[in-house]
This record gives sequence, structure tokens and C-alpha cells, in this order.
Amino acid sequence: MRHLVHNLVRRSAAFGCALALFLAQPQTAAKPRVVQLPYRSVNGLILVEAKVNGNRVTLVMDTGANHTIIDARSCGFTPAPGFEAIYRDVGVSGNALRMRVDLEVGKQILFSQPVSVMNLNDLAHRLGTPLDGLLGEDILRQFRSVRIDYKAHVVELQQ
Repeated sequence: MRHLVHNLVRRSAAFGCALALFLAQPQTAAKPRVVQLPYRSVNGLILVEAKVNGNRVTLVMDTGANHTIIDARSCGFTPAPGFEAIYRDVGVSGNALRMRVDLEVGKQILFSQPVSVMNLNDLAHRLGTPLDGLLGEDILRQFRSVRIDYKAHVVELQQ
């Protein structure tokens, strides 16, 4: 019996030491990846640089836009009549061509993303700045969170 108690005490001590060592080790939880997207502000708009099918574009970050909209010229199309964006107080509407593009934001490439393509000349004129499209909620919701750091002029997209 004394031998059994001695073994139990020894095993308990060994288990306690192993547990203490395990708890003392720093826990390395995987940090979520954050894509940093520098921006500039023009007339209260947040303008981000991106790439559509490898071509550089300037997009207005628009959390209220349901769809990402790309100007037809940025996709290599001549805008057809009837595909002009109509600016209204609550947003942009009009006929659009739906197509898939490879979209690069920050260093993150989103392959084969469905976007709306239309003529945005009038919208750019009304907003008072050249632009190639709107980065909408359909792309932004692919990230866990969207954080705007106004002092650093960076949009952080957390995956």
C-alpha cells in the first residue's frame, strides 16, 4: 500500500510539473490576417487604389452600395448608350452589365468577383473627382471587419 501511495504521489507531482510547464508557455493563437488599404480623402470621400484585371483603378469606398460598380472604360469597354449611372440622392442606379473580374485590394487578390459595369462619367463629375468605380458592400462583407483609421489614412480589412 505504501508503494502504491508513493507511485501516486510521484505521478501526481510529474503531472503537476507538466501542467505547470504547459500553462507557462505562451499561447500562440492565430492572429487574423489584416489587409491594409491606404486611402486618400477628397470632398469627404474615401478613395482607395485597387486593380481590376491587373489595371490600376481608383474606387470610392461605399459601404452603402450593395454592389461594386466599375466604370466600363476601366474594364476595357466603350460604354454603350443606356448604361449610364443615374445619380440619385440615395445612391446610383441604372442599367449595368454584370461580369466577373479579378479584383486586387491591398495585397489581397479576389478572383472572379461579380461586379456591375456601367458608365460612371456623370457620377465622377457630380462627386468632383476622377474615379473608376465604387467598392461596395458585396466585396467588403467578404472580410470579418472593416476599420477606418482616419489618422493613419488606412482602411483595415480583417479576414
